[in-house]
Formats: sequence, C-alpha cells, structure tokens
Amino acid sequence: MKNDPSRLRVALVTGAGQGIGRAIACRLARDGFAIVIVDINPAALDRVKKEIEDLGANVLAIMADLTKLDEIQKAINLSAEWGNLSVLVNNAGRVLITPFLEIAADEWDAIMTLNLKTVFVAMQFAVSKMNEGGRIVNLSSISGRSGRPDQAHYAAAKCAVISLTQSAALAFAARSITVNAICPGVVDTPMTNRIHEIRASTLGITPQESLNRMIARIPLGRLQGPDDIAGAVSFLCSPDAAYITGQSLNVCGGMEMD
Repeated sequence: MKNDPSRLRVALVTGAGQGIGRAIACRLARDGFAIVIVDINPAALDRVKKEIEDLGANVLAIMADLTKLDEIQKAINLSAEWGNLSVLVNNAGRVLITPFLEIAADEWDAIMTLNLKTVFVAMQFAVSKMNEGGRIVNLSSISGRSGRPDQAHYAAAKCAVISLTQSAALAFAARSITVNAICPGVVDTPMTNRIHEIRASTLGITPQESLNRMIARIPLGRLQGPDDIAGAVSFLCSPDAAYITGQSLNVCGGMEMD
C-alpha cells in the first residue's frame, strides 16, 4: 500500500491507558504521529487522550478488549480509515505471579492470549492496512530472555514474542515493513509494584525490600521509567532505524546483555 501524503501518519498503541503504553503514545505524538490509543479501561483512555490533545496532536481513543479478535480488527480498521497506518505498537499485556506448579490451565491460557495471541493477530490484521515503510514494535520483556519460576507462563509468552517478531520480520520484509521488539527490564509502573507486593508476601519481607533486591541486580543501579522504553520505540519508528528489522532490543539497565 502506498503512502498518501495528504493523510495523517497514524501510530496505533495498544495498552495505552497507563505506564509504558501511555509513555509510548505521548512520545510518538511528540514525534509528529497522529495517535490511536487502545485500552480496555475507558477512564484511563480519557486521561491519556486529554494528555495527547494537550500536546497538540491528533488522537483517537478506542476502548477494546484485545482478547476478542473482532475488537482487534475493528481497532485496526478504524485506524486505517483515519489515516495512513504507519506504526503498530503491540504493548498490551499482563503478568501474574504464580509458582510454576500452581499455574492452572485457564491462567496459562489467559496469559498466552493477551501477551502472545493478540500480538500475532494484530500483526496479521495490520500488515494489509499498513503503508510501505511501516513499523511494528512488539513489547517483549527480559523475562523472555531467561526462566522465571514464579511467572513461567509470562516468561514463555514473552520469549515467544521474540521469535514471533523474527518470523514477522521475514514475512513482511518484501513489503518494506520492519518488525522489532523491545525487552524492558524493571520499569517503575503499577504492574511492577504489584509484582513486588506479591513476592514480598511470599518471602516475608516488605514490598520495598523486594524491589530493592531487584534494583541491586541492575548494573545502572536504578529503576527505569516508562520514558526509557518510549525513547527506544521512538527510535525504531524513526528514519534512522529503517534498516533494522527482526531485532529484540534489551532496554534494562544492563540486567541482560546479549
């Protein structure tokens, strides 16, 4: 599909109601994209929509349950009707802290559906609507780089996102669409706080002590903010990254080095 220079350059960001997704949406708005924000939480969508409008950018908010395939397709179709679909950021996801032997089949399926299946389906739907030179960025995790005894399903899904990114990069290269992944480390978000509340209760320590133990493993010695991830996504969506595809970039303060 050819670009129409008279239409908006659209970037669609899933899970954009808070945390990393919100930061990515705002950064891409500053980069000049018209932003489609997708989230299941209407109040969060309204807040981020107002924030992006205050930046002077065009924004379209879509409430969707991304575990329902027709709602993924609807969000992508609306984005493509609004302008040139130039960027897809698959950010929506969730993590549950459950010991390996206690993960039930329905919990496994729920994590795999939102963290992996929706990424696959969104790319399938988006690529036919996307312009030449389009960019897809999938959010994986350093949890996908090595095992996790209390989040085996999440780690498996994020590992699969890395492989899926490589497969999509090969599949879409002839269309001049690049596909890359970002692997965040320990990000200062509500999700991270919930993880350490659960781990702390298991270990008999405070959530802050649990978090401090994790920070001690980070060579740069600090938590990362959502904007650290947003900057990497911005680069992968920029002209400077036009020859980068099939890569998974660790943005983790040195916790993983490969």
